[in-house]
Amino acid sequence: MKSKIQEHKKNIINSMGKKIIFSLSLVAMSMCTYAQSDAYKNTMQGLIIKMGAAQSAEGFVPVQNGFDRIASAETKEWLPKYYAAYTSIMQAMLSKDKSLVDGLLDKADETLNQALLINSNDELMVLQAFSKSTRIGVDPMTRGMKFGMESAKFLEQAKKLNPENPRIYFLQAQSAFYTPEAFGGGKAKAKELFLTSIQKYDSFKLLNDLMPNWGAAQAKEMIEKCN
Repeated sequence: MKSKIQEHKKNIINSMGKKIIFSLSLVAMSMCTYAQSDAYKNTMQGLIIKMGAAQSAEGFVPVQNGFDRIASAETKEWLPKYYAAYTSIMQAMLSKDKSLVDGLLDKADETLNQALLINSNDELMVLQAFSKSTRIGVDPMTRGMKFGMESAKFLEQAKKLNPENPRIYFLQAQSAFYTPEAFGGGKAKAKELFLTSIQKYDSFKLLNDLMPNWGAAQAKEMIEKCN
C-alpha cells in the first residue's frame, strides 16, 4: 500500500514537472515571437524612412536590398515584398538608362506575384498598375496603348477591393495627365482625378505604421502642373 502511495506521489510530481516545463516553453516561445515581431517592425520602419529620403535610382538600391533580406526571412509577410517591388519601380522611373527599365520592372513583377500568394489586396494591385504604367516611359508611342490598358485593368481590380484607396485615383490622374485629350486624357481630367485622390488621402486611415502611404505630396505637386 505504501509503495502504491509513493508511486502515485511520484506520478503527480512528474506530471507537475511536465506542466511547468510546458508552461515555461510557451513563455519562451511567446517572448521569442515578440522579440522577432519587434525587430521586424523596427527594421521595416527604418527602411521606410530611408526609402522616403531616396532621391535617385541609386539611392533606392540599398533600400531595396534591405527589403529583399527581410522578405527572405519573413516569408509569411507581404509588406517586405511590396516595398522591394516598389523600390524596383522607383529605380526604373528614375533611371537615366532606359535599357535597365524592363529588367527592373520584371523583378518588381516577380516579387509582386510572390506577395500576391500571401495576401491578394488592393495595394498590391495598385503597385502592379504602377509597374505597367512605368513601362510606357521607355517608348510611349509604341507602348502606351498596351501597358496603359493593363495598368487600367489592375486599377479597376484594386477599386473593387477598396474604392477608398487614394493611390488608385493618383495613378489614374497620372495616366490622364500624360494622355492627350483626343484619347480621353488631358489636364482637366487629370486635375479632377488628382483632387479626388487628395480627398481620399485626407480621409484615408492607415491600419498600422508599416502600411503604404505614398503619393499625397506628389498629387498636390501635380495639381499645380495641371493649372
